[in-house]
Amino acid sequence: MIRQNEGVEHDKIKAEPGASTATSPETMTARHIRSAAHDSVPEAKPSMKTAEATRQAHDPRSPGKGEYTTTRKQAQYSNTSHLMVDEDTLARAVLTFLIDSADAFLFATIKGAGSAPDALRLITGRIDDRKNQNRLDEAFATGTARWGRRAGPQAMNAFHNALARWRDRLHLLPTCQAKVLTDWFTNGGTQWIIGPTSPYWPHQVDDLSVRKDWASPLCLWGYGDPRALTSCAKPLAVVGSRGVNDYGRYVARTVGKKAAEQGHLIISGGAIGGDAAAHWGALEAMGELGSEESGRTVAVFAGGLNHIGPERNHELFQHITSNGGALISELCPDTIPEPRRFLLRNRIIAALADTVVVAQARSRSGALNTANWAAELGRPVYAAPGNINIPSNTGCNWLIQEQRATILYSVNMTSEICHKRHAPLIAHGLGNSLQSSGQQTTKNSTVKSHEKQAISPDTVLEKSQDTTTPPHVTVAGTPSILESVEKARHDESTSEAVNSKDCNQAELDILETIQYCRRRKIPVTHDSLLQTLNREAPSADGDSEPTGSQWSVAKLEGMLGQMELDGFITTSRGIIEPTKDRR
Repeated sequence: MIRQNEGVEHDKIKAEPGASTATSPETMTARHIRSAAHDSVPEAKPSMKTAEATRQAHDPRSPGKGEYTTTRKQAQYSNTSHLMVDEDTLARAVLTFLIDSADAFLFATIKGAGSAPDALRLITGRIDDRKNQNRLDEAFATGTARWGRRAGPQAMNAFHNALARWRDRLHLLPTCQAKVLTDWFTNGGTQWIIGPTSPYWPHQVDDLSVRKDWASPLCLWGYGDPRALTSCAKPLAVVGSRGVNDYGRYVARTVGKKAAEQGHLIISGGAIGGDAAAHWGALEAMGELGSEESGRTVAVFAGGLNHIGPERNHELFQHITSNGGALISELCPDTIPEPRRFLLRNRIIAALADTVVVAQARSRSGALNTANWAAELGRPVYAAPGNINIPSNTGCNWLIQEQRATILYSVNMTSEICHKRHAPLIAHGLGNSLQSSGQQTTKNSTVKSHEKQAISPDTVLEKSQDTTTPPHVTVAGTPSILESVEKARHDESTSEAVNSKDCNQAELDILETIQYCRRRKIPVTHDSLLQTLNREAPSADGDSEPTGSQWSVAKLEGMLGQMELDGFITTSRGIIEPTKDRR
């Protein structure tokens, strides 16, 4: 097995904790789920700034300290076309929110339940409902068996622990109103979400589930054109270390360009170094040949798309989205790209590709992790050999020596390692449907012209030839998925209210304000709690109303200290949480 080191190189992350996404106050019934995601249809031949692109790819400086946060310039990665989010995709988005990262337990549960909506209904069922719990255990056991493994007592206990974690996260959802929730999941309509029911779903990622302990992505979030994901039957992944030298950049960029010139999709991770060089190579081919002949490029990220980075690659990401490519992630928009998530991200890069090229890698490079995923999936791996006296070449030389990879003897051998040359497989039906629905598509290769548009629930492409699923599917005799989620959240809130019956009025005010902040995705810190208490208090119907009394810092701190001693709240890293049971 190729070594997977915890010290794997990855982009440095700096993200603001507790960042939240604004949501729309509009509501709609759970039986009329209508939402949108974005689809760009670039038609004009792009004008690439080749000199600037070359400078960016060859800049030897280390990355900036900060991640590029898309909430600042998110409109530059999105555009105004809409896709539908059906019930299955929305259920998968909710389930993704409940897990910390790729989760084999949840994937097995979905396999056993039959569908994501059915799994979500079981997970959100009452904890004290023995019949529902038995059905949930049966779904997990069935899904595990379909994976070729038996769910013994130890596995079942681990599943129950995972289930408790999923249920604990239900109350963190901002709402269960369909339109508002979908608007939140798409970051105000600037991102799209696709699932296996979408015509743009890259089904090669389903190969990840051939392993009994691997999980395929439940859904994918994205900026740019989702059609890029299916524009090539056998994409090529080109990866390399963050600290590649000129030789590594040349290999990555040239291989990326030559493969894109043949119409192939280029997959990489969007990082500086080898990844950026591969993306720029594909974009250079696009600038020379135009969108009708050149292949696209897709960057896969380790965290949510609200934390795309590094910031120094901002221009690269702009060019990718404005020239028919896409930026994608399997995680919810606000998920922070922690180091362990880079290793899981690499499995998606390997699964999306039919062939993987490692341009240059050190002995502790994340590119080796990608090569390992590819080898496990049966993808051909090629590595560029290098001078044995240069540490940057150690990883590739080791891959070749261990017969984990074939020698990439020339950057001109893309015709040998890729399938036959072809034009990008871009369907135009969605664009026609958009125009017939009154949505305007623009011919513009620059990202600066893209404007943010919020989701319009009335804009639903019900008759689009690219839509294979109805806007909302409700199984007869079963509640809507959002109704079941709302009921589970209500049961938990009721339980918390009962456990706080011994509180005095001031303590009840604090507990209600904590719940009020959590419902609105406001981090419950001492400062935010004091500000909310003095500005507005929650009313019975969930709205806010001015409060008559003023809270001082001393009064609030004293109350919080006493409530923590009494077991009503806990404080972790400055965030206040109500306890479920009084200890």
